[in-house]
Amino acid sequence: MQNQIDQGLLQEHEQNNVEGMENEYVDKHKQPTQIFEMGKEYFKQCHQLLAIYTALKFIAAITLITLRETIYGDEILQKNYHEIFNDAYLVFWMYISCAHSLFAFIYYIQLLMKIDNEVKCTQVVEEIGQMIVIEIPEGYTNQEREAFINDQVQIQNQEMIQRLEIDGQIEESRRISLIATEIKKTLLQNERPLNILGKGCFVLFQFIQLWGLIFYFHKKSTTESNEDLKFYSLYKGYLFSVVFMGIYQYLEIYIITLLVLIFLPILLFYSLYDWIKNYCQKRRERRRIDDSLKESMYSLQETAEGENECAICMNQYEEKDKIAILPCSNKHRFHSTCVRSWLEINSKCPLCRSDVFTLPDEIF
Repeated sequence: MQNQIDQGLLQEHEQNNVEGMENEYVDKHKQPTQIFEMGKEYFKQCHQLLAIYTALKFIAAITLITLRETIYGDEILQKNYHEIFNDAYLVFWMYISCAHSLFAFIYYIQLLMKIDNEVKCTQVVEEIGQMIVIEIPEGYTNQEREAFINDQVQIQNQEMIQRLEIDGQIEESRRISLIATEIKKTLLQNERPLNILGKGCFVLFQFIQLWGLIFYFHKKSTTESNEDLKFYSLYKGYLFSVVFMGIYQYLEIYIITLLVLIFLPILLFYSLYDWIKNYCQKRRERRRIDDSLKESMYSLQETAEGENECAICMNQYEEKDKIAILPCSNKHRFHSTCVRSWLEINSKCPLCRSDVFTLPDEIF
């Protein structure tokens, strides 16, 4: 009997091992979803344009700096280093902008290289849940295999689109943009140095933007002699183009920031007003309760029949308990804390149901 049991367990173990080995060698086909491919293409197009733009900006800055040191080397700029937005600092702004363009170009090129890397791309697809996995049955010919894969891919792509539509009811262009954003976010999470470089470029560019905007509209430090210089006009033209393109590039972020700056003080003021209003209302309610109650210390000598317990908490009065008497009747006595809690939510007497507050509500 024992041998039969052992033999049965051995056969079951061998069967499980065979099934496990079969699962390891199941023919599987993996490929990204259609929406991911569209988001990836959109991501690549955007960052290719940004890479080209930063490269052109870097070349323009290098060209202007070279012209300043060669052809326009004889032109003298009137400088005043006591004012940070004086023309003297325009040259420093140019060097900073040139350095930013170089680092930004490296950042965008690295992003494009990462997404073109098959291993990195597969990792991103799996992390954001956009991978289609198809188990192919055995015995299919190559033609049948391809047909089965195409049918399953089409079905799963349609299911993915329907799921996205149910979740958000958003347009296809918006879905593609969201997938592209998710791709970038996942890439940067996996590449910490690249993430730090991107954030550094963003912060530096906002500094360049702010300095450039203030400088461009700061007419106080601009002198007529500097306006006649050719390289100075070229520098200001470059500054204007960088600031304008920067505003266009980060327009959505700037609009959100502007709305926050406008509405945040309003929300803070309203929150403060609401808190003051509630505080005054509670204080007014407490004052009305104080005016309506007659309080005294409970004494066993004053005990009358049927009046030795609080009708709210149903506990008997003890010596020196603080008792509150309602204006409707001298016999309507309660613990002071009990009746105060009661009157905060109900203005009627717990016993006779008459209105305790005879005065009309004040208007805040």
